[in-house]
Amino acid sequence: YGLTICSMEPQITAKELEAEPLLPKSSNEAFKVYPGRFYVLAVLALLAIQQNVAWMTFGTIPDESYEHFGLSDNVITLLAAYGSIVFILLIFPSMWFLDRYGLKLTVVPSAWVLAIGSTIRCFVPDGHSWWIILFHIGHIMIAFVGIAIQMTPPRLSSVWFPPKQRAFATAVTTLAESMGITIAFLALPYITKKYSIHTMLYIQAEMSICVAVLATIYFPPKPSTPPSPTADQERVPFLKSMKLLLTNVPFLFLAISGGISTGSNMGFSSVLPIILNPTSGFTNNVGISSWSQFFHSNAWLGAISAFVGVIGGQLAGIIADRFQRKLKLLLIILLGISTAFGLYFSLAVYGYISGSAVNIFMGLCLQYFFTFATTPLYYEAAVEVTYPVPEGSSAGILATLSNIGALMFQVVAFMHIFSNAHPEKARAMVWAFSSLGALSWLFLAFYREQYKRLDLDDEKEKQVDQWKEVNQ
Repeated sequence: YGLTICSMEPQITAKELEAEPLLPKSSNEAFKVYPGRFYVLAVLALLAIQQNVAWMTFGTIPDESYEHFGLSDNVITLLAAYGSIVFILLIFPSMWFLDRYGLKLTVVPSAWVLAIGSTIRCFVPDGHSWWIILFHIGHIMIAFVGIAIQMTPPRLSSVWFPPKQRAFATAVTTLAESMGITIAFLALPYITKKYSIHTMLYIQAEMSICVAVLATIYFPPKPSTPPSPTADQERVPFLKSMKLLLTNVPFLFLAISGGISTGSNMGFSSVLPIILNPTSGFTNNVGISSWSQFFHSNAWLGAISAFVGVIGGQLAGIIADRFQRKLKLLLIILLGISTAFGLYFSLAVYGYISGSAVNIFMGLCLQYFFTFATTPLYYEAAVEVTYPVPEGSSAGILATLSNIGALMFQVVAFMHIFSNAHPEKARAMVWAFSSLGALSWLFLAFYREQYKRLDLDDEKEKQVDQWKEVNQ
């Protein structure tokens, strides 16, 4: 940027500093944060929650789905798999679109796509008919919205939030997906049993429309004054950014590690009800009347494990903002503990240690707590090591690898390699789950951390401070 500050700290004139493109003539206008950033953050988080609720719909109520619409296990699996399939097919043009047109034109139309996709599902009548094609169309649209949900969080935190709040903001939006899963596990079966499956679909459509309206009311592409030096800096063009990403060895180690960790957790949840099936004493009931029923409920296990994952991720985001240059250390610690609890869960399932429901429940919840704590850290580390590549591009590659990992579990389920009739085959996935955690940790060990964006932010802030001193 045409300015070098050496260790001897030579006198720098105001004229020289004003020549720096990132330093305006009034230092008070250099960088600024706005209260509206929390509204924008909340809108994206609500969109992520609602998208995941819609995506999880029929997997949480398989019996009612078959009874009313004739949806078989294969169809329900396919509806869920659309999430990963659509993401993998459309992520690259979506990254280009985000880079070219920005946050507003990516998020607001996506909110309305979710509203339309959720609404058309309401027109399917009871019975085994061709009308279920609307479910497929609706879920493809819902899956499309997942692309924006997964690639925009680090972009939004960079554009709207100062450096010491970026990890927190990224954690809020990335972990909103887990909150949506928690709500889906509990609310959808409850509403369906208490009222009807159609009422449940109507409520989802109404909530999706509300989120779209909120996004339309206020979602600027960026604040009028950037919150940090790098927030408003021009990024590398899309095609060049792809080349830089695919030749950036530290980023590839980080992305593979994050993809394995996050993807295996996403995919493993789809086989959990088969592993912990009625023959093992577990049910899918939401209604409970005792602690024993609570710990033997797959619905509550899925909901609580996702919820504690949200808590873990938010705490990790806050800690990362306080220790900004310790992301690799935090990731290694969290992933190591997560892998240990994954092994603990596996040993409990196979009976090598106490296989009580409480032990299994606590083991999986703690594993999710530490695994989901790594999610916002992976995104922030990816942005730092790849800057000035657009945040959406680095996040898109990371999310693509996660979806590939999740899709592998769903393909295995779709091919009936295991089923409720042969739960012993599904148990083998427990060891795959634990092994993938260790493999993820190994790739992370080879990642060489860099803080390119933070280095530039710190450098520019020092220049602003010097500008103030000169003009006092």
